[in-house]
Amino acid sequence: MAQHELELDDDFLLETDDEIPDNITDVDSALGDGMSIYSSTASLRSSLINHRDENGRKYHAFKDGKYLLPTDDEELQRQEYQYALCLYTFGALSLAPFTKADRVLDVGCGQGHWVIDFADSHPESHVIGVDLAPVQCFALPNASFEIDDLEEQWTFTFKFDYIHSMMMTGAFRDWSRFYKQAFEFLNTDGWIEIQDIDFPLRCADGSLPADSALQKWTDIMMEASNISGFLLNTCGQAADLMREAGFVDIVRVPYKWPLGRWPKNEKMKELGSAVRDNFLGGAETMSLALFTRFLGWNLEEVKTFSEQVRNDMRLSSYHTYFDLYVTYGRKP
Repeated sequence: MAQHELELDDDFLLETDDEIPDNITDVDSALGDGMSIYSSTASLRSSLINHRDENGRKYHAFKDGKYLLPTDDEELQRQEYQYALCLYTFGALSLAPFTKADRVLDVGCGQGHWVIDFADSHPESHVIGVDLAPVQCFALPNASFEIDDLEEQWTFTFKFDYIHSMMMTGAFRDWSRFYKQAFEFLNTDGWIEIQDIDFPLRCADGSLPADSALQKWTDIMMEASNISGFLLNTCGQAADLMREAGFVDIVRVPYKWPLGRWPKNEKMKELGSAVRDNFLGGAETMSLALFTRFLGWNLEEVKTFSEQVRNDMRLSSYHTYFDLYVTYGRKP
């Protein structure tokens, strides 16, 4: 599969200066019971399989407006590359120390690559991937896909042993409710794991000018996310939200994604090149809905600004990076 095409070497777990509460360990180093997109008995509405055009891009029609990224081929290819980047970064499909995974839920599964890979690696599991858009790839006998909005009330008739989510920053408005529902629908000693990126873009040495397009982009992204309610900085709060929902044995593993080839370390330089490629393809895509729906920008303004941002991303003199975290916890 395409996720194996990214040629990056070893794990690059970095240390962090973040202060973590004492009760959180910080480590350095398709056919379900719901509304399946393939079931002949599901009586699918047209909104499940249709799409809507906006600013020249294709967006999902089901629960229109609940997701900020397009679902066209261009974006799906970028997400496939991003999935490969995540696998390299985290070094495994999952880090949570579960001992049982009979039923597994992948929240916001996208094309379903993680679902397929996990199901292939764990033939004893049945893995269900849920997303708003019917863009999933093929399934295995022990994997299925459903179309649903997991920010609303969950309607599963069973509980899970492991709940997973990758790169869902900006997808939910109410993460507190998500964690509470995940807690409710986990079996005792079940685990939840969140693998995600945390905005804003950071620069530790002052090399990013305040008036640069790249700095303006990350500032405006945060502004638009605050106005829309689709916050981009919830990944860093995952441990606290898990604890509030009742989870214990919470572990947060910090990583960093350098943007560009500026690191001196060769492995980090190669990683930064891959991260830059991902965001060169995503700068405009990530901005379109946020800027036009919530800030009143027009398409031409977004395109012009995005090109300026991409030019800045190519400058190795700007030493910028994103924080990422893998956070997992257990239901007692």
